[in-house]
Amino acid sequence: MSAQPTILCNRARRIVDAAFIKVAGKLLFFSQLPPFSYWDNYYGEHPEITDIFFRLLHYPTLQRYDNKGFIASKINSLSINNLFPATYTSVTEVLNASHATGKIWFVKPTCSTSGKGIQCLTSKELALFQLPPHHIIQEQVVGIELINTHKYTARAYVLVFDKRVFLFDDGFVMIHGVPYSENATDFAVQVDHSGYTEIDSSIKMMRMAELPDFALKMAQLKQKMSLLKPVLSELIAASSAREYGLLGIDLLFDKHHTPTLIEINSKANFVHTDAINQSLNIPFFAAVISTLYSNVKDTRLIEI
Repeated sequence: MSAQPTILCNRARRIVDAAFIKVAGKLLFFSQLPPFSYWDNYYGEHPEITDIFFRLLHYPTLQRYDNKGFIASKINSLSINNLFPATYTSVTEVLNASHATGKIWFVKPTCSTSGKGIQCLTSKELALFQLPPHHIIQEQVVGIELINTHKYTARAYVLVFDKRVFLFDDGFVMIHGVPYSENATDFAVQVDHSGYTEIDSSIKMMRMAELPDFALKMAQLKQKMSLLKPVLSELIAASSAREYGLLGIDLLFDKHHTPTLIEINSKANFVHTDAINQSLNIPFFAAVISTLYSNVKDTRLIEI
C-alpha cells in the first residue's frame, strides 16, 4: 500500500511532492488513494486528468475570479461595504464620488499579477488620465500599518473544496524596499516587489504569523472572509468532492489590525523564498492534501 498516489502537476511540483511526504503517515490509513493533480489549464489540458482525479476547479470559473473587474462588479452588485477599497471602472465615476479629491488612486489592469501595469495617480493626475480598456481604478487604503517605516502587503491562503471555504492559519507578508509615504505615487513605494527572491533584495518576506498582534489580525481577517463568501459563490458552487480551488487573497492591515482586501488571485503563485516555501507553502499544501483525502478538515484550516 503506497502513501503517494499518481501526481500530475505543472506548477509548484516540488512543493506538492514535499507536502505529500509530510502527510504520508496519514495517507497510509487509506486503502485507495485517488490520483492528484495541480494542473493549470492555461498551459493546456492534460488528457489523463479525468473525473477520478483531485483537480483544480473548472478553468473558466477560476479565470473569471482572476479578473479584478469581475470582482469589483460582484462586490457592487452585492452591496458589500468595508471589504475592498472603493473600486471604479471609469475616471468619471471617480470624479463624481464625493470623496475623490486629495486621494491616491491605483489604476490596475483587470487581468494582471505581481503588480504589473499598476499606476499610482493623484486626483489631479487622474482627472487628466485616459483609462485604458480592461482597467479598474481602486482607492488607496490609508492609515496602514508599517514595518520599520515600510509598507507591506499580506497574502492569506484559502481553500475552496466540496462547497466549503477554509482559511489557512497563516500567510505571508511582502515588505516593500523603499520607506513609505502615504502621499507617494512612486511605484517602488506603493507596489514594487520584483526580485524579492534574490539574496541581496531590499524587498523582504516573512510569515503573517510574525506580525505584531497577529491573533487580533487573524480574528478580524476571519470576519472579513465571512463577508467575502458571497463573492466566491460561483467558485463554491463549482467545487465538489474532487474539484478544489486555492486562492491567494492580498490585503493590507491598518494600525488597528483591521484588514482591507485588495485582490483575489485564483491562480496564485505558491513558490517563493526557501524560508517561506518550507514554513508556509509546504504546510499549506499538506493541510489541503490531508483535507482532500480524508474529507476531514485539517487542524490548520479554519472553516468560514
